[in-house]
Amino acid sequence: MDVDSLKSEIQHLEKLQEIDLEIFEIDKKLREIPDILSALKNKIEELHEQIEQDKTTYKEAERWQKEHERAIEMQKDLLAKSKAKLAGSRNEREANAAQREIDTIKRALNEREEEAIHIMEVIEQTTESIRQKDERYQALQSEFEGMEQESRKKASGMEDSKVRLGDERKQLLKTINHRNLDLYEKIRMRKPRAIVPAIKGICQGCHMMLPPQTYNILLRSDRLSQCPNCHRIVYCTDKEICSMDGSGAK
Repeated sequence: MDVDSLKSEIQHLEKLQEIDLEIFEIDKKLREIPDILSALKNKIEELHEQIEQDKTTYKEAERWQKEHERAIEMQKDLLAKSKAKLAGSRNEREANAAQREIDTIKRALNEREEEAIHIMEVIEQTTESIRQKDERYQALQSEFEGMEQESRKKASGMEDSKVRLGDERKQLLKTINHRNLDLYEKIRMRKPRAIVPAIKGICQGCHMMLPPQTYNILLRSDRLSQCPNCHRIVYCTDKEICSMDGSGAK
């Protein structure tokens, strides 16, 4: 292959790689869109579960509150009866017994009232938690709906770009030697960037120094070569070739 033909072949391969890398990035972004939406959807579902748990806690606290209110009323009734018994006691023994009943009921009543206060605090805290989480839930729902709509637009635009790039690629393939194209495609299956320049004898794909013989072949620009280390197609730029013109390899 003469120098001009090889130069043209490299340019076509570079252009093909540019298209393929752009398609690669589009596909990557298209794959990311469902993941991003799914992550946000999971947050919404987790928040919904937390709200439902808070509602269950709230209902349970309300049930306990009602039970404690009934128990407190019963304790008050018992306390009133015991006080009446104390007032009507006929002797010291009856008075002492009635007083013991009063003391026992008062302790039980105090415990119930303290528990009732605690339950009320739980109800208030849970109510506030539900309010805050519900606001966050509504905000995330709106964010998700907006993101979903925007993602559909972006995905549509990217799909259109892929079609355009695909058409350009088909036309470009007609200009590339089949053997070189097969080599490029084989490398691209393992490494998205299949063709790279070699600058000052260093492959820009793996950043390893090329053997002198390989570098000399590149400088002559009479055929495509591969980096012995990463196996990418390597070439020297015009600037590199000109700097070496008539002086041999570095």
